[in-house]
Amino acid sequence: MSDRFADRLDPATYAADEPVGAGTSDDYSDWAYVPERLFDRLEHLARAYDLHILPSLHPHRRNELDHDRTASFIEELEFLVEVVNDPALVAAVAALRDAALRVLRDPIRSKKFLIEGP
Repeated sequence: MSDRFADRLDPATYAADEPVGAGTSDDYSDWAYVPERLFDRLEHLARAYDLHILPSLHPHRRNELDHDRTASFIEELEFLVEVVNDPALVAAVAALRDAALRVLRDPIRSKKFLIEGP
């Protein structure tokens, strides 16, 4: 690979980006934040693979996912990690997946998964 584009795979490249936050609807202290450009990259890849949840999310508004849509969101993230070789994206996916898993662990399924852009 050319070194010319190596910075695009380095998570540090995106450290100063506006964040997209994700977490449960009842605990804002435990949210994960990913750089907006990496969230954008996820959405573009999701569109390219005809996925359903990720492309429908708006990065600048509040998105609320119920238990079933959160499970689908996690499956889409895990699929994307399998088809790309992008350390920056893998780090973003890990943060989003961990935040989403907290919703799935809710035994009474009362929590919503929120994704909010800058």
